[in-house]
Amino acid sequence: MTSPYRKGAASAAGGATKRRDKRRQRAEKREGEKRFRPNREWGRMLNRLLLLAAAMGFVYGVEQLSRQLDAIPVDRVVFAGDLQHLNRQALIDRVTRHLAVGYIGLDLADIQAELEQEPWVYRAVVGRVWPRELKITIVEETPIAEWGKGGLLNHRGRIFEPKVAMELSEPLPLLDGPEGSAIEIMRQYRLMSQLMGDESLVLSRLQLKPRGTWIATLEGGAEVVLGRQEPLEKLRRFLWVYRESLKADFARVERVDTRYINGLAVAWREPEEVEKMQEKKG
Repeated sequence: MTSPYRKGAASAAGGATKRRDKRRQRAEKREGEKRFRPNREWGRMLNRLLLLAAAMGFVYGVEQLSRQLDAIPVDRVVFAGDLQHLNRQALIDRVTRHLAVGYIGLDLADIQAELEQEPWVYRAVVGRVWPRELKITIVEETPIAEWGKGGLLNHRGRIFEPKVAMELSEPLPLLDGPEGSAIEIMRQYRLMSQLMGDESLVLSRLQLKPRGTWIATLEGGAEVVLGRQEPLEKLRRFLWVYRESLKADFARVERVDTRYINGLAVAWREPEEVEKMQEKKG
């Protein structure tokens, strides 16, 4: 028969053994975690190094590809458009200075701006044509009048000055005035030309003087001074007098001044001057 004392002692000994085993297991677990932790840190560092290497490889590949693309030359430059007054060699020279960067590196906006510095270029449209062609469409200026001394006026009221004087296909009217007045002078010229056209008169020159006086010169040289205020109304008054009194002998008229309230003044040419003018026409 076993003693109760011995049972209690055995139970206590077993409990102590279990506690020692648990402590040993916890110690072994902590030791294992200590050994695993450095390995996990090394793994993270290795992953970072691999990512960095991949990124550097990608950047290097992009740089190499970019260099190869930049090395593609422009093999052909094509100009399109109806070039009447432009010097083709001047256009080629302006474009050539932009071609060194290669086909892909071309700055099309810069080339367009460069070409539009040519006085006769109204608009330039620049585009790539694969694989190695540059196409440039040129729209020339269309002058509607001469301006001042050596300038030309386009249909939008912009003044441009060709470097070299060129013969135009047909004579243009001459407009002149202070800076910033081109559009207004162009508008007045159109209105006055319509009024004069009813009487078969041709307006060859229209000037706006610095002080605001309008002067119209007709084909044949007669000058009509219209003053500063209401030039169209004064022109209508002149045309009425022209129909009633001046038309039959208008070749003798040198100057008409409409700046009077109820009439106008006429300056006549000398007979000898009229004869010389008629001889030139003949």
